[in-house]
Amino acid sequence: MTLVVAFILGFFIAAVGIVAPGMLNMTIAKISVSESKKEALLFAFGAVVVVLIQCFVGVYFAKFIDANPSVSENLKKFGTVIFILLTFFFLFNGIRAKKPKPEVQIKNKKNRFVYGATLSSLNMFAVPYYAFISLTLASKEVFDFELLSIVVFSIAAALGTYTIFYLYAILFKKIEHKVSFISNNINFLIAAITGLVAVSSMYKLLAT
Repeated sequence: MTLVVAFILGFFIAAVGIVAPGMLNMTIAKISVSESKKEALLFAFGAVVVVLIQCFVGVYFAKFIDANPSVSENLKKFGTVIFILLTFFFLFNGIRAKKPKPEVQIKNKKNRFVYGATLSSLNMFAVPYYAFISLTLASKEVFDFELLSIVVFSIAAALGTYTIFYLYAILFKKIEHKVSFISNNINFLIAAITGLVAVSSMYKLLAT
């Protein structure tokens, strides 16, 4: 049951984190429209391989942090601040999404797998994101840092990310005119989620 929970959490957290229109998923959408779905999914696969590694590194690093109570407690406080900042970040993104955005420029890359992996690796936010998320889940006793749980969580995160990428690749033509609306509402939804996590974390810290 623990592994099932780890899988569901990994899938959901990754999907929520990537669902808002951004550099990677919009690039996938444009490749799908201008080239082919096959090329777009090859790009997505390259990006997802990096996400799998980033998630594993972030959660495995969090395992060592969690093993040190003093460091873990300080980082949980820092993590609360991060979630507060994330709430404002997604609120700002939701407001900014109402303004017209420049078109995503796709460079002429022959190997879409490598291109996807390269762009994904530039996301320095991924490792700390999964580290803080896993620490928060562990503090609420819904996730443990057993190696198998970390592996399952990471695989699920990769699958969750790929699912969103796949939806962008196959549905973008149908929802292109609704991207601004989706971006607005998704960012506000994520802001609400991170806000709830921040409030919950603050309550737990103040209660101890």
